[in-house]
Amino acid sequence: MRFYAIEDRLRDAIAECRTRVRVEAAVDFTGSGVFVPLPDCHILELEVTSLREEAGGTVSRGRLVLDNETGSYCPRCFEEYRPDYNKYNGLVQEDGCGNLRPGRRVRISYTTGQDIPFVRRFLLYVDENGFQQTATGYKGRVCEVALVDLASRLKETDREKDWMNPEVIVHSVICDKARPEFSLVHRIAARAWLGAGDIDCSTVSEYLPYVKLRRSVWDELSDLASVYRSHLETALEKPLVFVNSVDEAQYVFDRSNTTHIRMHDLRSQYRNTIRLRWMRYRECAGKELWRYGEMPVAYTEQLVPTFPFAAGGEKRAIEKDGYEAPYTVVNEEGKTLPVVYAENVDGVEAFTANLEVSGPSLSVGVYDTGSFRDRAVVRLDATENTTLLSARICGDAIAAEANFSYYIDDPVEVAREGTAAKNISTPYLSESLRDGTPYYRLYASSVLSRLKRPRKGFFLKTNRAVFHARVGACVRVEVGDGLYSGRAEIVRMELRYKAREAFVASFYLEEE
Repeated sequence: MRFYAIEDRLRDAIAECRTRVRVEAAVDFTGSGVFVPLPDCHILELEVTSLREEAGGTVSRGRLVLDNETGSYCPRCFEEYRPDYNKYNGLVQEDGCGNLRPGRRVRISYTTGQDIPFVRRFLLYVDENGFQQTATGYKGRVCEVALVDLASRLKETDREKDWMNPEVIVHSVICDKARPEFSLVHRIAARAWLGAGDIDCSTVSEYLPYVKLRRSVWDELSDLASVYRSHLETALEKPLVFVNSVDEAQYVFDRSNTTHIRMHDLRSQYRNTIRLRWMRYRECAGKELWRYGEMPVAYTEQLVPTFPFAAGGEKRAIEKDGYEAPYTVVNEEGKTLPVVYAENVDGVEAFTANLEVSGPSLSVGVYDTGSFRDRAVVRLDATENTTLLSARICGDAIAAEANFSYYIDDPVEVAREGTAAKNISTPYLSESLRDGTPYYRLYASSVLSRLKRPRKGFFLKTNRAVFHARVGACVRVEVGDGLYSGRAEIVRMELRYKAREAFVASFYLEEE
């Protein structure tokens, strides 16, 4: 991951650190895509925090404090919308609100130096609390706005999903912008109405036969990003970023630009054992998915089971409406596995042709293989006494092997420290080969290699306008006195602007 690109004269102004940082907050008050910059004198404070969540995704949030002494940001004061005169709320609308409402987009930009254009940095949204007014005494009137990014909306998509019928995606790769219809990232993002043009992504070609989406869009994408070491963010350049890259260090923190630094050991992250467990899905072509075998059974002299049908007697379950034929397959080891998804299943003609009877034929009253992917609905009708020898359904299937596990450890570390295990369960582990090795093994090995090493963490502050930094980018630390790291990743950053104080950028770093 790289810092945002800036022009040379802005980079020189940041290095000189002789001019104040200025911020611009532009709001799409009408929801039409027209951003109106707020007056500089109205922006009292602006704090933006960007951090990588433990689940894997990067989120941003902010807090904007505006001078409201003239009543420009009162959401219950309605008058004509005139942004040139700092009148932003407009007239009352059908829902009883004006333009100052939750969900409005806010574009945050920064600059420093003389006559240097602002650099757009964040696109955030007014949170559900909207424009909050505060009055202290006679003159202390401010408006505080809490800001969130698009990720907060993607986290709420599970409120709208069908809990009874979760979406299923089959035969997909992790990410492929050239074939979004087969790309898991694109298919998940589409649940939040994000198209291929809304996504900036790298190609990750590992294959997954079957995925059932049970969580929110953001939770699913965060899990993917964690497993495939990708940077996930709802950024300014695109509504969704899913990139996998390794870049050189983007910045050097040293004595000349650091005002505070603290170094500590990341001992709490130490692990010497990795345990993976997940539901493993196997693809099977041209398999027998179901064969009738319910009691009562009559055996021949060769002990072959047969199934008598009595036209005028007690009816078998398969002769009644609603009978279900669950699909299963037998793997190479002889183990019976449940089928979660079947396709190219025998049609009614093939099923009827495969019926073997001794005596009068049975008629197929119901044969439904389209309503469900893991079972068929069948009804056989007997008009005369007869004996069924065989009834079966064939097709292609994806079968599930529950609790498939993989275990890896470092024996030297275990002998020295005892077992310190990290348990990982995720539906996104692929068996595709990368460099001749199944990906899930490479993933476990990379996690173990990182967590068993002694690594350092850093917290540092600077007054330099390093607002073009971003979470996921790597930097170097060369402060001296042992405060050194050749490569550390930004996992959290805070940009704090106050109208009457110096700009402060704070960074949390972890060695790779």
